[in-house]
Amino acid sequence: MESQRVLYGDRPPQVVAVLDEAPLRRRVGGRKVMCDQAAHLARIVTEHPRVRLHVVRSSAEEHPALNGPFILATLEDGAELAFLGGQIGGQELDQRADLSRLQQVWEVTLGAALPPEESIELLREVAESWS
Repeated sequence: MESQRVLYGDRPPQVVAVLDEAPLRRRVGGRKVMCDQAAHLARIVTEHPRVRLHVVRSSAEEHPALNGPFILATLEDGAELAFLGGQIGGQELDQRADLSRLQQVWEVTLGAALPPEESIELLREVAESWS
């Protein structure tokens, strides 16, 4: 919750996220926690004009982002960076070849995801299923 404060600051970032459906369905922390988390995601992407979420259905074909989480960012000065998440910290990348490869992964994964409106409907359905 602490990290979400940046979304409500003076200069909030534009956030476009892709989330696999599996973590929405995997019980972690009990039914109420799962319900609250899915409802919170649906609320943020519905109410916040600079946040968009796409969910990749579990029934989707294999896609390259299954290899692990990553973030692509364009800073205010135009510099591009990437961050690969891992269980023991992460790795920052700024080499053109790495960024280009991750951009391709992003595009393929986004192409496999539901559009925002359908993703919001799915989040609400998941929240209801946990209530």
